[in-house]
Amino acid sequence: MPLKYAGMDLGTSTLKTSFDNGQKKYKMISMIGDVSEGWTGMSTDKSWINNLVIEGSDGKEYFVGELARTQSEIKYPLVSEGKMKSAENAFIALKSSLTNVAEDGDEFIIGVGVPVATPMNEMKELSRMLKGTHEIKCRNDATGEKKQMAVTVKKAMVIPEPYGTYYWTLKERKVDVAIDAVLIDIGHGSTDFLAMYQGRPMRQSSGSLNEATDTLTNRISKKLNDQTGKYVRPYELMKSIELGRDSVMIGGETFSIKDVKNYYAEQISKIMVDEAGRLIGFMPPDSFVELYVCCGGGAYIFGPFIQKALAQMKMIAKPEDCFIPPDPVMSNAMGFEKVVRDRAEDKEE
Repeated sequence: MPLKYAGMDLGTSTLKTSFDNGQKKYKMISMIGDVSEGWTGMSTDKSWINNLVIEGSDGKEYFVGELARTQSEIKYPLVSEGKMKSAENAFIALKSSLTNVAEDGDEFIIGVGVPVATPMNEMKELSRMLKGTHEIKCRNDATGEKKQMAVTVKKAMVIPEPYGTYYWTLKERKVDVAIDAVLIDIGHGSTDFLAMYQGRPMRQSSGSLNEATDTLTNRISKKLNDQTGKYVRPYELMKSIELGRDSVMIGGETFSIKDVKNYYAEQISKIMVDEAGRLIGFMPPDSFVELYVCCGGGAYIFGPFIQKALAQMKMIAKPEDCFIPPDPVMSNAMGFEKVVRDRAEDKEE
């Protein structure tokens, strides 16, 4: 049976998976939770990805992703404060993600991206846990259907997540040599900065910042509360932000958020670029940053302001010199799939 390859990106809000040369892409909420007994089979959405229950190595069942977010009383976010919370919980979630792409008996090489601030020992522990043959038992909470499969992970590379976008960008541009670069990966709860020097991540020039997409939604929420006297949960604004909407409906009335959204997005972007400039100061004096990339879900709203701020600070000649991938949400996962596929093919040759 031929080897299969998958790239995964363990982000603050979502776990992304790329498979089949990026032709198949999946997103799951980056969360697991305890099982809450209750009604099943009533949901209109009966998809596996939104109704996934998986059995852990201890025999305990866990809700995964959307099911955990909406149904679990006790929830375990996989990422917070810019780093992976627990290798054990991440392992459960990554096995769950494999159920979307694997069949019984499949053998995989996988690349996994984790937040930049994740300690190296945690990254090594996750890689160790992922390698080997895993008996995966899961069920669909809406339909009661069950799956059981044995999946072997021959090799698992665990790398700082923006590296996936770095690799994907170079391959798309047909660049075969490593170049110095800075990647700004804007997630829901944190922003990661990854500096690349001679093809290697520079840890002292990389880091995380708490300002991210939820900073924007919190500030918009407060403004709306001051304006309307009604509390709008920041999380509920996220969908409007993702869809690029300039207004929201509160209590049957429509309110514009365009001006406040753009104002705060610009201010937060300046904070992000200031941090990028500070971190670059730790790069070796012979480094020459040729490429800036803005990726992650926050790239849709913050990207143009990041480009503008970089140009204003003379870090790039013109705004377009900061590249935003066509699919900035999935670019890390797609890049990691390319990494493991290319390295395996190089060894075969």
